[in-house]
Amino acid sequence: MKFYRTLIYLFLIALITGCATSKSFSKKGAKLEEAGLMEEASQLYLVSLQKNRSNVDAKIGLKSTGQIVLSRYLSEFSQQKVFGNKREAINSWAKAMNYKDKVASLGVQLNVPSVYATDYEEIKNAHLDELYEQGLTHLDAQNYTEAEKCFLEIKQLDKHYEDAHELADIAFVEPIYLEALSAMNNGKYRSAYKKFNSALSRIDNYKDSKDKKLESLQLGQFTLAMLPFENSTRTRGLDITISAYCLEALTSVNDPFLKIVDRENLTLILEEQQLGLSGIMDEETAVSVGELIGAQAIVSGAILNYGESIGRPQRSSRIGYEQYKVKKLNKESNKYFYETKYRKTSYNEYVNRNLVTATFQYKVISLKTGEILASKIIEKEVEDAVRYATYDGELSNLYPGSERGVNTNRRAKANLNSMMTASQNVKSPDELSNDLFKQLSDQMTHDIEELMLKILQ
Repeated sequence: MKFYRTLIYLFLIALITGCATSKSFSKKGAKLEEAGLMEEASQLYLVSLQKNRSNVDAKIGLKSTGQIVLSRYLSEFSQQKVFGNKREAINSWAKAMNYKDKVASLGVQLNVPSVYATDYEEIKNAHLDELYEQGLTHLDAQNYTEAEKCFLEIKQLDKHYEDAHELADIAFVEPIYLEALSAMNNGKYRSAYKKFNSALSRIDNYKDSKDKKLESLQLGQFTLAMLPFENSTRTRGLDITISAYCLEALTSVNDPFLKIVDRENLTLILEEQQLGLSGIMDEETAVSVGELIGAQAIVSGAILNYGESIGRPQRSSRIGYEQYKVKKLNKESNKYFYETKYRKTSYNEYVNRNLVTATFQYKVISLKTGEILASKIIEKEVEDAVRYATYDGELSNLYPGSERGVNTNRRAKANLNSMMTASQNVKSPDELSNDLFKQLSDQMTHDIEELMLKILQ
């Protein structure tokens, strides 16, 4: 009941903290102190001093009630110590010290008899010794999770105790290291590589993790050779362009397990062995080529179709209204004023569009078995379109409209101004084809990355 009463009281304090003054909190604290509610009174004195650290009455009240509260915490510590509850006693001591520090931060010092500090050091050291032995036992039993918990608890209480820091790291790293070894032995080199790397990030040079990490990479690395691509269209040079984009995309992949064979070396080897590109597609020849170039697979590609649609600006005449002022005389005041009027006019609106399309096919062929590991046809199109308007008169006076009349809406006027200042240049087919080939190469590279993840676990 006392616990819930305190919670309710603290909630009420929070509700009125925003508007009450330091002095009012101090007075309320004094009334609670007279009633014997020391914990509640100390909380109000704390709030009072948080609002005004110079409040003398609050300091005096907190000194007396705070000492009583602290004594209760220390009494709880002693009780747990007597019962042999080391962890609970240590937690009670921590609660007492936290309260003491909180009060001290507001300029009020509370006293802790030295006997309590002596008792705390005694029970803390005993608890540390027990935890250390428990941690070693768990390590011996390969119960690494429980071992790490023990050593981490030791670090929280005394970061310099024995070699608890190093043992905590070992308890964390050793199971990862063992998992890495198991993955490596089962041919899951990518998984092993990641786990060895994880172990090294915690303990640099843990056992033989660096050597094993490198060995996993060497055993699991997938070497890919890219053949010169073919061009089945009438547009010259497309095969060279798409090949360059694909090579750049593949070599930019952030995957240490994927290695790309230099294309010039590949061509040289094929010429020396008097092998044509078509020969690689033969199962027996593919295996021998793989041994020659040190690759597990090749990538072949071909541009099957390519088209360009070059547009011309299409003009449309639009109705607009030109704003003008008419000077008039106000007969009542005998003063002149200007009346805003609109006269019908026209402006030109243009639309233009360029478009390129392509159909690209790639294959990934195993040089160990001659098997086609992946084959896909990708169709892409990229376009660029512009819409703009021109007007021979003063743009600031031009408003949109229709046969029904002028539209003076602010947004409509802003849209018209935007069209008048819009770019009139559409991307050229060459620019669009570069964008297109970039998208095709990115798509192929993404697919190959997914393939590698399936092949290399």
